[in-house]
Amino acid sequence: MGTVSYGKIINPANAATSTRILVLPVVVWAMATHRVVLALVLLIYSGIVDLVDGSIARYFKCAGPFGEMLDAISDAGLFLVTLVTAAATGYVDVLPVAVFLGVGVLNALGRVIHIRRVGRVTNFRSYMSEAVGGATFFVLVGVLLDFYAETIIWWMALFTIVVVLHDYVRILTMKPGEEVPHV
Repeated sequence: MGTVSYGKIINPANAATSTRILVLPVVVWAMATHRVVLALVLLIYSGIVDLVDGSIARYFKCAGPFGEMLDAISDAGLFLVTLVTAAATGYVDVLPVAVFLGVGVLNALGRVIHIRRVGRVTNFRSYMSEAVGGATFFVLVGVLLDFYAETIIWWMALFTIVVVLHDYVRILTMKPGEEVPHV
């Protein structure tokens, strides 16, 4: 195992991740003014940045707990705010979005349990953000194509529940000092 350099808070990886937070108001405005294509483009941009920010951190040797936290906040902020805005503007029903929010709270609670059990903050390698990101993407595509948005969000809400249940099994069976398995 190599040593992880925690670097400074201001670094290339965190700068890239921060752009995902900066586009949040534009995504909300785009959804509220029915510019779904713009919201979708910004969501795709955010997904690409999410895929590469970890590689940027490793390349510049600036990975650290702050970057992991910033990445999680960026994921939750962008995807959940976009889904809430989709519900608030009438693109999708409020109930499945409420399911996502509730499961998100359970996921956050699971991370607190994990930290208390294992004793450190770590990238838990959960698929929660991917599930919510996928749901958000498909909901916006459904809105854009004017069909299936409701069906897609319900299926993705159910899928997200399964993902969080899987994470809880991992949380409750991991021992202190054990590495997080790649799943």
